[in-house]
Amino acid sequence: MQEHNQYRTVRRRPADHSEMSDALGRHFQMQSHDLKNTRDLRTLLLDAAYELQAQPDLTDAHIYLHSCTLTKKRVEMEVDQFKRITQPKLGGRILLHDFRATAQHREILAMEGASPVSDPSRKPTTASQEAVLAYLLQRHLQSLPGVSISTIAAQTKASLPTIYKVLNAYGHCIEKDPEDKTLSLRYFSKSDWLYWIQRTNQLSSAYFIDRSGTPRSANRLAKELARLQRDDLAIGGLMGALHHLPTLDATNSPQLDILVHGTRRTNLSFITEIDPGLERHQGRAEMAHVVVHFIDRPASLFVYQDGQNWGALPDCIANMQKAGLTHQVTDVLQLLKQGQKP
Repeated sequence: MQEHNQYRTVRRRPADHSEMSDALGRHFQMQSHDLKNTRDLRTLLLDAAYELQAQPDLTDAHIYLHSCTLTKKRVEMEVDQFKRITQPKLGGRILLHDFRATAQHREILAMEGASPVSDPSRKPTTASQEAVLAYLLQRHLQSLPGVSISTIAAQTKASLPTIYKVLNAYGHCIEKDPEDKTLSLRYFSKSDWLYWIQRTNQLSSAYFIDRSGTPRSANRLAKELARLQRDDLAIGGLMGALHHLPTLDATNSPQLDILVHGTRRTNLSFITEIDPGLERHQGRAEMAHVVVHFIDRPASLFVYQDGQNWGALPDCIANMQKAGLTHQVTDVLQLLKQGQKP
């Protein structure tokens, strides 16, 4: 009778191992579907380390978990423990990406009008091309140095194919350093901004209106939002842009733009906490007193300053464009072109 090997239960297909190459090096990839125990996870981590050891010219190894049944906390703990006992030059080059739902599944939930989740702090787990570029844009605006593809993947939780699509779409404004193998935006034109904004704003927003007849000002609502002390909520729109760029010649909009780090299924019951008079509005968007925009990516890029969370400037600009503040958007982009920094 054939002996059963109880220690090797990872199910693999020929396509589960692959390599991708670019100007920054060769990247090894491993895919795992429906992983159910820590033994299989440790096997994947060990396989990745062996592969890096056997092929010194590999830049890094990426492990993709699809529909893993272990808790995210358990996965993170296992990866942390593995890297503690592994040589830093190997462990630091192993990147794990934990996808809890496929894009198709998320689309089905959205089409079916899935009800809001009960957990208000639930965060997105995958990144789109727009999310990757938002990360690069934020670093560009802050004059931060270039980063490697592995760092981009780790910080944004984006897959390598998604990152490469960004490099192809925006290759004309991305600078590659062949020596230290890093990437950065060298410039970003107005047409590039408008293209990114248009794609970013495809995600729907939620609108709220005060029917009491005496609506609170945007500044008052912002103070109430700050009192909630929620790290998944931030100020965006024109108010956020004015915070980042005080030299912007504009007055605050009567509309408050709130950024929520979450998907369209995120619980929005916090709205009644900042103003019980606010009601969900399905009519004309320009009549809304509060607009909620969803930051549907793993990294929110929020900044805490002056007792308040502020959305990243790129997100604030996208909110302004969505609100029809085209002249103010032009002014912001002009300031950035002149070298103004948030």
